[in-house]
Amino acid sequence: MRDGDTESTSLLGHKYQGPGRNVRRYLAETVDVRHAPLILLVCCFLVGLVDAASYNSWSVFMSMQTGNTIFLALSTANLPAGSDSLKWARSGVSILSMMLGSFIAGRVYAAVGLKRRITLIASFLLQTLCIAIAAILVGTDAVPETDATDKIVLLAIPFLAAQSGAQVATAKSLGFSELPTTVLTSTYNDLASDTNLLAWDNPKRDRRVASVVMMILGGIGGAWLAKSTGTLTAVLWLGAVVKVVLALMWLLFPAEAGT
Repeated sequence: MRDGDTESTSLLGHKYQGPGRNVRRYLAETVDVRHAPLILLVCCFLVGLVDAASYNSWSVFMSMQTGNTIFLALSTANLPAGSDSLKWARSGVSILSMMLGSFIAGRVYAAVGLKRRITLIASFLLQTLCIAIAAILVGTDAVPETDATDKIVLLAIPFLAAQSGAQVATAKSLGFSELPTTVLTSTYNDLASDTNLLAWDNPKRDRRVASVVMMILGGIGGAWLAKSTGTLTAVLWLGAVVKVVLALMWLLFPAEAGT
């Protein structure tokens, strides 16, 4: 017998694959991503959830960087009138952090293979960790929940924006360009310009409509949860819990045929 939990040879000469090797093989499988839009649609919900609450607390988006870009431009003229002097920094940090998250995720995916089960699980768990760190910072009052003018807010923003960038890179790399999980401007345009908009069988249209609905529901949920609890922390912890569930869901996906 050799390495009892991995492999042994019986008297008949047949090799026994132990649980350790089976687990490693299972995690290394290339998953069938045909049902991945289900996970990406929940990600759309999370974007609405977190962005609604973060904008309410800090007047900055964690995912929708078009809005942050305009905020950055307006701040050069000290607009809108009465806005705080740190708005440009919050917007800039969010933009750069999201780009960093996308940069790192994209290169890791290219190096190790995105569709491997372990890669997807690890990516979503790291995204969960980023949200949890931000939740801890806010929940322990290390970062204020409502005082956007405090520079320490800039400590939490990178974690939330970077995980969002990794999420976008995941959606793009999986091949579902109609589900970027963040900006809806292109989604609205693609819906309106779709020549098969009214066709009975149009999966891309269906996913685009579903992404809009999920983001709206997430935004409504984030707004009411923040209002009812009076805290950003509750929203962030909910986001972390949902994200870890998504990470574990990759365990249920079947392997791609032929792997």
